[in-house]
Amino acid sequence: MPVFAITGNICSGKSSLLFFLKKMGAIVFDADKKVHQYYSDKESIVYKKIKKYFPLVFVNNRIVRKKLLKLVLDDNKKLQLLEKIVHPIIMKDLKKWIAQTKKTDKIAVAEVPLLFEKKLENCFDGVIILNVNENILLNRIQKKYKISKAEAIRRLKLFLPIEEKIKKANFVIENNKDIKNLYKEAKNLWEKIC
Repeated sequence: MPVFAITGNICSGKSSLLFFLKKMGAIVFDADKKVHQYYSDKESIVYKKIKKYFPLVFVNNRIVRKKLLKLVLDDNKKLQLLEKIVHPIIMKDLKKWIAQTKKTDKIAVAEVPLLFEKKLENCFDGVIILNVNENILLNRIQKKYKISKAEAIRRLKLFLPIEEKIKKANFVIENNKDIKNLYKEAKNLWEKIC
């Protein structure tokens, strides 16, 4: 069966869409959730390397993700180092998951925030992108991370422009309204991909 990727900017609603598609019967892979599992597993290579290279983000032997995020977003070299630690392992997990799910008779959907940045789109049968009006998106980012508008804009600039991503997508979902509307969009999408 086909395997789809969900991507989009931060705070665009990727996790909510993935949740809805799972409820409808999709097999799902959540890249962020997988990363967080590695962060909390003291035996994982990810945890050990973060402890080695980013010791200041630990409190009581636990990675404080907000500290780590702030640290890497303030320093591009540290961001690249973190990506070198995390991404190869997540890519390996993702590719293994894709191979396994292609053998099933269910629709599979993976949430892959850096899909285009990591050039992973060809691993999938289709790409679903969430698009959000920039002002709405900036408000969501400011609220979620409790940061200024200038900082929200700076974070968005770390990623490929949404216009470039939309050109490469098979399905574009506009997520400028509330969660009920996103659920309707998810149902419409499910009918198209089934």
